[in-house]
Amino acid sequence: MTDNLLSLLNNRQKLTKAQLDQFVLVQWQQGKHFDRLPLKALPDYKKFDAFPWEKIDCMLTKIVKQQEDGLSFGFDMFPPKSAAKGDMHVHPLSSRLITVLEGYGTAIVQTYKGKMAKKEVGPGDVILFPHATPHCFWGAEDAPMVVEVMLGPYVPFEHPLHTVCPKKAKVIAQDYPDLFKPCHVDELEQVANRVVALQAQGLVELSEHKVMEWGDEFIDALGGYETPERVCDI
Repeated sequence: MTDNLLSLLNNRQKLTKAQLDQFVLVQWQQGKHFDRLPLKALPDYKKFDAFPWEKIDCMLTKIVKQQEDGLSFGFDMFPPKSAAKGDMHVHPLSSRLITVLEGYGTAIVQTYKGKMAKKEVGPGDVILFPHATPHCFWGAEDAPMVVEVMLGPYVPFEHPLHTVCPKKAKVIAQDYPDLFKPCHVDELEQVANRVVALQAQGLVELSEHKVMEWGDEFIDALGGYETPERVCDI
């Protein structure tokens, strides 16, 4: 377990987006894309039941706090192995620090050296990576896997660069590298407008954002809201 990681999480109330981005980048460059936390340090996501779950790609998510600088805190729930697996994808605009709270699953993330690292994860395991890093997760047993997510900024699901498949991301990053860099929350709309304009000109190709069939039982039981059911295909 990294002492710096525990210190950062214990002081999350004072954490800034810039500090999170810098920490994640340095750890990832040092090969510490996987880490561990003591179980006693894990937050209780059930204290945030008042916040509804939302269908996003191949998971459920809820954002419980967003700071003015864009740093956001939330929770994701990944489907068990009997449901569709999450495809490899990237988030072009924000880095992530993810901690497994409940359940077990599989995490795959691209390392600083360009290799793909795979790990079976459970409570206390930490996965971190900077923006535009290919990764995917899925639950490993009959129950879902729940994780805490720290990211900045939170990019709404309807934003064209919320999620991009690695092949298309590589093409866009080569042609328009300025679109694949850490983004401030105030720049999200500007970036979205530029991407939409490039799409209209046929210069950028992106897949439609879709949601999975799994998760209705949790949304119904926990009082969340539903979006139209579609097959997951990032």
